[in-house]
This record gives sequence, C-alpha cells and structure tokens, in this order.
Amino acid sequence: MNEKQEQNKKTEKVLLARYGVIVTLLMLFAAMIIFTAGRLAFSSEGRKWREVGEKETVIRDRVILPERGSIYTHDGRLLATTEPLYSIYMDFWADGMEKDTLYKYVGELSHALADKFPDRTAAQYKRVILNGWKMREEEQRQIRENRERGIDKRVPIRSRYVKILRRDISYLDLKEIRTFPFWNQRSNRSGLIAEERNARKKPFGNLATRTVGSVFKDLDKGGASGLELKYDSLLRGVPGVKFRQKIQGKWMDVVEKPAEAGWDIVTTLDAEIQDITERALREKLLETEAESGTAIIMEVKSGEIKGIANLDRMSNGDYAEGNPNAFSYMNEPGSTFKTVTVMVALDDGVVTPTDSFYVGNGLFQYNRRWVRDHYWRRGQDRGYFTVAEGLAISSNVVMSKIALKGYEHHPEKFVEGINRIGLRKQLQWDVP
Repeated sequence: MNEKQEQNKKTEKVLLARYGVIVTLLMLFAAMIIFTAGRLAFSSEGRKWREVGEKETVIRDRVILPERGSIYTHDGRLLATTEPLYSIYMDFWADGMEKDTLYKYVGELSHALADKFPDRTAAQYKRVILNGWKMREEEQRQIRENRERGIDKRVPIRSRYVKILRRDISYLDLKEIRTFPFWNQRSNRSGLIAEERNARKKPFGNLATRTVGSVFKDLDKGGASGLELKYDSLLRGVPGVKFRQKIQGKWMDVVEKPAEAGWDIVTTLDAEIQDITERALREKLLETEAESGTAIIMEVKSGEIKGIANLDRMSNGDYAEGNPNAFSYMNEPGSTFKTVTVMVALDDGVVTPTDSFYVGNGLFQYNRRWVRDHYWRRGQDRGYFTVAEGLAISSNVVMSKIALKGYEHHPEKFVEGINRIGLRKQLQWDVP
C-alpha cells in the first residue's frame, strides 16, 4: 500500500513538472506575441505594414457628389432636375472571378449586351471583355517576373477598371443588366462596377431653356448659364466623403461624411404661359423674317415674370433660344420711353388719361425743331388725341406736348420723376 502511494506521488510530481513547463512555454509565447504586437504598433516598421495593409484593403477620400437641387415653376412643376446615370466597368481582378466561368458565359453576355445596346455587335463586346481578361493575365505575368528577378517596380493595373458600355445608362437599365449571364453573380465574382454620376434632365424639353440655363457636362463644375449659374451656390449642395474598404473579399463603400443635397429653386414662371409666349413669338418671327425677338409676360401687380422668350434665327431659317436678349441686348429705348413720360406725368398730376392735345396733321415745331408723327406725310388733320389715345398710337406730338406742359421750365422735375419710379437704378438680373 505504501509503495503504491509513493508511486502516485512520483507520477503527480512528473505531471506537475510537465504542466509547469507547458505553462511556462505558453507564457513565454504570449509575451513574445505581446512584445511583437507592441513593436508593430509603435515602431516605424509597424507603420509601414499598416500602410501596406490599408493600401490593400482601403481606398480613402472618394468624393460623394451631392444631388443638385431642382428648378420649378411657380406651381411646382419641374423645369430641371437631377437623375442618376451609371457608367459600366468590369474589374478583372475581382477576387472571385474565374477564367473558366468567364469564358463559358462571355458569348451569352455579349449577345445580351448587343441586343440591349446595339452600338456594338456581340463580337465587339466579346472582344472588349476578353481583352480585359488578357490584360489581367499580362499584368500577372509582369508582376511574377518582377518578383522572381527581385525588381521593386510597380506594374500599372489597368484591367481593374475596363469600360464596357460606351454610354451611361439609367437605373432601370442597370437593374436589367444585372440579370444578364455572368453579371447575375455577386460583384466580387462578376467584376461588374456601376459608377454613379448625376445628370441634368429637363422634363419640358426646351421650354424656357435659356432662362433655366445649363450645367457643365461634368456636373460637379456646376451651372454654366441662366438660373443654373445664377443660383449655383444654392443648387449644387455640399460634397461628402467616402472610402472603399475590402470586407470578406468584397469592396464596399463606407460613408465618412454624407453629402448634403442642394436647395430647390421655385421660379415665377408658368409653364402654360411660357409655352404660349414661345409659340406666339416664333410665329411672328417667321411671319416677319426677323433676326431675333424677345417677349416678356409680367404680372403687373407683383412684377413677377410669368413667361420669357429669346429667339434667334438659326442657319436653317428656324428660330431657337440663343442669346439672352431680354437681359443683354443694348439699344436706345425709342418709343418705349413714351410709357415713362406718361407714367411720370400722371404721377405728378400734370395730366389725366382723358386730357387731350391738338396734333393736327402730325407736325409740331418747338424751338425751331420739328416733331413728327408716323402719319404726317398724309397731310390729314387728326384734330385732338387724348393722353390714352396718344400712347396707343405712339404719337410723338402728344408726348412732346405732355412733357412741355409739365416740365418746360423745370426739366429737372422730369428727371426726378424718372428716378422716383426707379428707372435709373442698376438692375440685378436673375439670368446671367
């Protein structure tokens, strides 16, 4: 019995010694791990490896373009808005892409693309896709040779971003092509990349197109003309920031700072009035064969512009929106200034609309200068015209006699009246 107990004690001592050795080795191993981790965390070597790892798994500081604000008529109908379009690329370095699978389905994929987007034949689509894969194989070969030779030279990787479709497509088209053979897999297997960009759309076509204006083809450059340019700082919004991170073999966008959408602009324009204005102006220009014409429809109680059209004759004889003549064409006011004369005289109580002036045969001499009405050559005595009639027929004689009646001896009062109605104030146009 004593011998058996002695044997058990010896066995326990051996086991404890073995356990002690194992625990000591584990503690030493843990200490080595902690020491190595600390060295990597705080040393220059650690920073280098973190940078390498981040380059392989993170692409930083990619801009998120904000949604540009919309432009509306006074009653909320869209004149200009933003819609997403997608550029289609393939990443032939996608982790899950297999050569055998690609070659198996490339024919079906090419035919589906040619049916949907016939600007290329199925054979051309197939050649574009297979050339992308061959480009990857050539890049792999160069990387392998450089490694074997010990050459520290970066190989340009162009096959990671190969454009497949010539034109950008809508979201509905994007959903459809994701059902095509080979592209109906996860993106890390199909390599399909859909790069979103914002495009400007005008639901009413060319209606008020010069007033609404345009944007640069590269939308993040903002407005190029019209309201798009005038209110660009409000419409454009604030860009955001994102980075792409590789998670479980798949590249994903991680938003660091979300984009802020631009403000919407509500104009005073009325779509129906604008349409009528443009059609009426075009018909009159075709009738008179004029070089250009401008029409403005204003709500006189508020001063709001309900319709505005600027049409220039094109080389084919038709008329289209061109220069913003309503805002930029410089010319003498001519007979339009008669309205100002009447307004000032009415304001100052010089005349009433029913006051009358003798016009005779349309000739009137003052200070040895002749004032003529457009009918004076006929020699007909027209007698008297009221202020309202004189304005209606654009009578120079009536306007001259109104001005003389009120301001012959105090012309400065007429100038004061012009200033009072704001005619000499510098105008701030909404449409550059």
